[in-house]
Amino acid sequence: MNAKKFSDAMSELDTKYVDEALNYKKKAKKPIWVKWGAIAACLCLMIPLTAFAVDIIQYNAAVDYLNSLGIAVEDLSDYSHKEIKEAAKTIDAGESNPLTEEILSLIPENKEPLDTPTQVTSEQIKELTPTMTREDVLSLLGDTQDVGSGIYIYLYEVDQQYLLRIPFASDEAQLGVTGEDLLKALVPISGDIAPMVYVNDTLYQIVDSQPNFADEKSSFNLLGKIENTVSSSEEPKENFQANDDIVGAAVYQYGDNIVVEFEGKYWLYEHYHNTDFDGNPDGYDPLPNNQTSGEEVSEQDPAAN
Repeated sequence: MNAKKFSDAMSELDTKYVDEALNYKKKAKKPIWVKWGAIAACLCLMIPLTAFAVDIIQYNAAVDYLNSLGIAVEDLSDYSHKEIKEAAKTIDAGESNPLTEEILSLIPENKEPLDTPTQVTSEQIKELTPTMTREDVLSLLGDTQDVGSGIYIYLYEVDQQYLLRIPFASDEAQLGVTGEDLLKALVPISGDIAPMVYVNDTLYQIVDSQPNFADEKSSFNLLGKIENTVSSSEEPKENFQANDDIVGAAVYQYGDNIVVEFEGKYWLYEHYHNTDFDGNPDGYDPLPNNQTSGEEVSEQDPAAN
């Protein structure tokens, strides 16, 4: 290209492009420390988050491990994450310290049995369903006094006014009734309960409809005599003990049940686990509020005759 053609071409350029070319400045690069500063800032945000995530993972693993030993998750709520992780690590290593001993005492078989009923509300009882197992009920209502012998009979205090007995024949047994049904079986705390006898590590309760034993006495097998009593509002818990004033009464085995002889009369008592959910044997029907008329006392209570 000669000078004239170049001059002609340049004369056709817009002057603004010429000005931009003359005033062009190379774009300044950011210092390298600015880039690394931004990366460091990101890392500073990530480190605490990662530590938190690690703590949660380790804590959940420790809880799962302790739960596998039989400790309920809710029983660990009073301990910090650090305590639970340390306890799990120590137990897994086969070592022991006061913390691990305390936590291991939460395993059901290591717990001291409760000797008083746990307080619950009627609203909690309403949440019970027929398919619930023993563990389901205890998980919902909490551990409580077990007054059974050979079977589970859990005793709860409802609304600080009533007692409720919930029996289970085995670990796998289901409740079989609704919470509403159970609320119909409440017994006033201050009220007397049906006459009971404890013999051979088994609790028996008197039945309402008494049979005629005239031709059955040859089937009786003498076990012993009633030796002491407890209050009529309590369940007997020692062998040859009654919650009725019948000390000295003879006790006979009669099939799966027992017969008590008192002042020349015979009274049939059924194994307590054969009772209905109202806490009474089949056929036993106490009056409201556990009040019993004079005539019914005579029919149901051997000590009243």
